[in-house]
Amino acid sequence: MEQETHTSLPMHRSPSPQEASQGTDFFRGAQNFSIDNQYNIGEQHISIKSANPGLLDILNPIPDASYTRNRKTSPPDSSCLPGTRQDVLQKVTSWADSSVLSKNKGHVMWLYGYVGCGKSAIAQEVAEHYARKKRLAASFFFFRGSGDRNRTGRFAPTIAHQLAGAIPSTSRFIETNVKAHAGLLEPRTSLSAQFQHLVYDPIKSAKWDLLGTNVLRGPYLIVIDGLDECEDRDEIASFIHQMLAFFKDNPRIPLRVLITSRVEEHIRTRLDPGQVEFVNLVDHTTLHDIRTAFHAHFTFAAKYNRTIQCYGEWPTPSDLEKLVVHTGCSFIFMSTLAKFILEPSDDGLTPMDRLPFALNINPGLDGLYGQTLSRAEHLPHFSHIIWTIALLGTPLSIQALSDLLGIRIFEIVEILVHLHAILQVPGDDTTPVTMCHSSLHDFLTSPSRSGRYHAPAPHHKRLAYACMRILGPAHEYIRKQSPSPGSTEDIHAQDTSIYSAADYAEIFWEFHWRAFTGDIALDNKDMRRNETICLISYFRQAHYPYCELVFATYILMNPELLPPMGAIYPASRNKVDPEVHDHTLVEILQENVPPAYSKVMIQAISIVRCRRPHFDGEELQYIWGNITPPLPDLFNYYSDLLAMCVKNVFASICWESFTCNITSFRSRTSFVWCLLSLPQHLTEAIQREASGQHSWPLKYQQSFETGNSNALYQVMHCFDTVEALKPNKDGFIQSVRSALQAAAEITTLQEHRASAQSWKWAAGYSSTDSRIFWSRPEFHSGTQTLSIELRDVLFVSRQRFATRM
Repeated sequence: MEQETHTSLPMHRSPSPQEASQGTDFFRGAQNFSIDNQYNIGEQHISIKSANPGLLDILNPIPDASYTRNRKTSPPDSSCLPGTRQDVLQKVTSWADSSVLSKNKGHVMWLYGYVGCGKSAIAQEVAEHYARKKRLAASFFFFRGSGDRNRTGRFAPTIAHQLAGAIPSTSRFIETNVKAHAGLLEPRTSLSAQFQHLVYDPIKSAKWDLLGTNVLRGPYLIVIDGLDECEDRDEIASFIHQMLAFFKDNPRIPLRVLITSRVEEHIRTRLDPGQVEFVNLVDHTTLHDIRTAFHAHFTFAAKYNRTIQCYGEWPTPSDLEKLVVHTGCSFIFMSTLAKFILEPSDDGLTPMDRLPFALNINPGLDGLYGQTLSRAEHLPHFSHIIWTIALLGTPLSIQALSDLLGIRIFEIVEILVHLHAILQVPGDDTTPVTMCHSSLHDFLTSPSRSGRYHAPAPHHKRLAYACMRILGPAHEYIRKQSPSPGSTEDIHAQDTSIYSAADYAEIFWEFHWRAFTGDIALDNKDMRRNETICLISYFRQAHYPYCELVFATYILMNPELLPPMGAIYPASRNKVDPEVHDHTLVEILQENVPPAYSKVMIQAISIVRCRRPHFDGEELQYIWGNITPPLPDLFNYYSDLLAMCVKNVFASICWESFTCNITSFRSRTSFVWCLLSLPQHLTEAIQREASGQHSWPLKYQQSFETGNSNALYQVMHCFDTVEALKPNKDGFIQSVRSALQAAAEITTLQEHRASAQSWKWAAGYSSTDSRIFWSRPEFHSGTQTLSIELRDVLFVSRQRFATRM
């Protein structure tokens, strides 16, 4: 990467403060001068303070995405060395400074080229240049493998926040739109909708009628680097289409956009040559620039390296020219070669010794990467550390890597010190270790290129297990050491470039687990079975003592008992959660298992099983029986499920009535699932529970009564009126009959000699009564008629299952 310095660029004279303060008198005395439909934004302030004070909290921008980021911890670490890239910089600034009224200049410029030709360095230099001129509206540097900066989720809010700081008159429109459009900042909202309301509409609505110094400064500029490194390709394609449509409809808006990327089809095919300036960086990369950059590197090193100082003139003009030619005009190869030669290492070689080795490395980055990695591959844990750095969702510090992998810090450092040429290795244990260039990630994840250094996809399994371990009860101390409160939102509110191992585990465990299980074919039943067995065996250790109850609940709570969501809640009020079954199980278990533990276990099982809402109970029962060491009898857990269902259905219990009512969507779903499952679990528990009398100390619980939000009424009404729900209704009736049949065998009820066959369905519900109002089936014993409810069955069975209630 090129050394950070500022290059002289053509500068236009900015008006003096005295001139600016003259306001409308600024043009006094001018002759033959007119302004024809020009736009002006007014005074620009780069400081965040110029925007609405609450906008930072509202938008939650990525703090390390702009040109001001710390490039050592948030790559790319690139900028132009003095005297280099003058030709292309002149071309970019000439375009950016031209009037938007010029028909020969498009609003968008695409700077493209191969890996390592200096696109990011030029983007950085241009952004710094226009920031000094107070004409930079925003900048965003995508980078593969850097968490939020390789996705579009926070792209638009980050641009909008910078825009509000650069053009203060847009801030109130941004804030108004956020409040007016619910869910605008949610990750599932499309990038097009976010840009429309957060960027394009505020720009159009800004105060353009204030004539002043900005008219003469030229258009504002947005710099977007590494567009090809964003994983959301469809969103990027839509973004380009929308951007060009905006400028086509608003040709006089004084704004230009510089995009840099490699040539990717989803980008190239969307850029209309009639609207976009194309600049092929290959045509503007010369050996002279490479020579100048090499000379700067060697000159800088000679100032601080006594070995080089004592050696004399070095490198010789001949050796320097060989190096220049060897790079093939690749700036990234030049920069990495310079690091390979000059960076300190414990290989016992001087820079002068390494230069011949550098000339023997195969041209291109692959040879250089392989040569550098070979320095450390003999050390313990080399593969695990390198593979982890390649596959991480976002860079981690040495300390976080140690906590995640369970490898001692000094062992990690011992490997990293050999890799300065290709990694940004910090001088402390708390700053993230980053790749010098995203091409290293491409190299390590391509088996045909990296060979024995290839980071295999199954390593995602090890990383997922490592995250799950940290999220388990035994490693709570690591989570307590994290400065973050633990939620994704809280983490993003801080410096998102620095994650503790606990932060990382919470956010990225699912990413690694899906990356691993995604390679398992859907019809590969044996492999999914084996991976489920491995997962449960791992959870028995990492999430002791909760794993067995969670897995039993997952198996025995049949998701097919749930009716469609429309039968549970009004469709107009709530969105259906695609993971509703998993989230509801977490809630059902919450009094027995902390949600932080059950959530990870349940979601991990669902991901590897591809199960919900399809029930594969028989397969899971088979897995339960084949785990080593053996698990307890699965059916012993029916009593536990019965207890959990009772507590989730009934908010309060007394002899006269059962009170239940719920409000939130997820509570409503857990209520219905437990209600429909309760008779089945009751039947199984009665049949399997050992005889004996127990007390049932189920204390009074506060009712959740809130008006007419009666879930029982909603479900029973749908069962009676919706023909499609007839199977659900029939199944529920049959399960209640089975429960009553089992209850009739209990000693307490034998005196009635009741028959469950006479139980009938009746519409016994009320939309205004918060009590559970069951149908009253009649039991006939000789000439005696007995009216009994499921409530009565529960009160009888409480004597038998008290200890779990």
